[in-house]
Amino acid sequence: MLINSRGFTVKTRCLVCSYGDLVPFACRKNAGSECSRYHAARSKSYHGDSRVKALGFDFGDVDHENEKSPASPPQAKLSTLSSLSASLLVFSSVFKGSVGEAFLSTLSVLNKYQASNKEVVSAYTKFYSLLLQSGFNSWEEYLLDQILLGRENAFARAVAQGGVESGAAIMRAVAYDLDLLQQLTLPLSRLVDHISDIAPIMSPYWVAAASSVATKVSPKALSSSLNVQDALNMNMPTSFIQRPATQHELQAWASSISSKQEWSEGAQILAQYYHLHGFGITSRNSALRWSKGAFEEGHEGNLTLSPLSVLDEQKSQLDRNTIRFCEGFPAQHCLIGGPSGSGKSWLLWEATLIAGKDKGVRIVEIPSSEQATLLEAVRGAGRYPRIRFILTLDNVDFPIRNAGLGQDLMTGLNGGAGPSGWPTNVLLYAAASSSSTISFDNDVVSRFGLVMTTGDLTEESFHLTLEQMGGRAFTSEELTAAGKFAKTRGGLTVRNAASYLRKESCK
Repeated sequence: MLINSRGFTVKTRCLVCSYGDLVPFACRKNAGSECSRYHAARSKSYHGDSRVKALGFDFGDVDHENEKSPASPPQAKLSTLSSLSASLLVFSSVFKGSVGEAFLSTLSVLNKYQASNKEVVSAYTKFYSLLLQSGFNSWEEYLLDQILLGRENAFARAVAQGGVESGAAIMRAVAYDLDLLQQLTLPLSRLVDHISDIAPIMSPYWVAAASSVATKVSPKALSSSLNVQDALNMNMPTSFIQRPATQHELQAWASSISSKQEWSEGAQILAQYYHLHGFGITSRNSALRWSKGAFEEGHEGNLTLSPLSVLDEQKSQLDRNTIRFCEGFPAQHCLIGGPSGSGKSWLLWEATLIAGKDKGVRIVEIPSSEQATLLEAVRGAGRYPRIRFILTLDNVDFPIRNAGLGQDLMTGLNGGAGPSGWPTNVLLYAAASSSSTISFDNDVVSRFGLVMTTGDLTEESFHLTLEQMGGRAFTSEELTAAGKFAKTRGGLTVRNAASYLRKESCK
């Protein structure tokens, strides 16, 4: 037991190994390490005068008359980690988010001279709250996820672009960072124990409650012996970035690193992850949206919808083109025309994702408000040469009124060189507005290699579409009611069939 500078009786715990003072000092977890030697040294003076000072820990194991600068390994450990976090060479971006910044702020406050109880507790509770909001079960889980995400990481980008050779010197920097990040994955219980020493006003009840953010009673642990070759494709070089990893696969990749005694042993595993799945937002999403000069997460839509017979011909053409593109063969830019509600948007988005998602395609919505920046989006996609992008424009007016955009499209879609040239890893799928005139006499339309049209439905095809979308047979009364509903909404269309089913499901 120790007496701190405020006169409270406290218990100390080693921040290296969590070994407490109420047990023999020889540290069994770290035999032969600095931690073990420290505990052994402390045991010699266990019955001496022990104090905790405001500037640092004073465990009574030095002669204060002859020693003016006692050094405490626990306090030095936190101080060292706080300073060393600034030495990250490759992965400093993992701390740029609000959670990482709050963690570093907590370390800083814990090492602050005469930090008040309120400062210490407030810094930790902010970190705790943000970590909880992030949805991860632990600080280590969050940190591993950020490492795999590789956001704003030049190494991850270089690997994803195929620019890092095996055995390159940069791998030493990656290994250094991984080992340092492993040290920075302090369990919450360890931080809380230290806080309870500094701010002893916190009750044991709070200490127990603040020691975990786990939202699962018993999180499923992934075995480090997972079939890495099959599940993680560790040694499979690929020409193109694959589809985003599933949540289960992400956990398996993280486990393959965290299961190493030293995380630096997982440097090559990490490089292989970037090679297979890429980095940043494109590594986590097949559906993206272009907004204000950057990609953001998009919505995949309904990918479970049954195929519609009325769109079979168009979907077959589009599927063949999409698959050829995903496999690295020449493919065509596509333009779809037709009346409103005839299924153009579904072909453009859901059908394309169904055909290409598992083959690694990233589909990007260019909203109407961003159509003027289409070529910026093209160039943005071109910076990821190993990812296959399909940019989608919906409800486009033809002929195009913006002369500059029309000229750029003519040059780019024709495969021209220069600033308007279209990168080989990018296709454009566009759907014309219902008021457009689709004519091959139009210079832009003629640049699309694949042009298809959709149409209004007959009564028979409308009934068939209704049953395919609803997944059941309809009575004649239901079909009649659906037809009347559709005619009041503009006609017998795919969109009106879907609208009728939504209306009925809400009854």
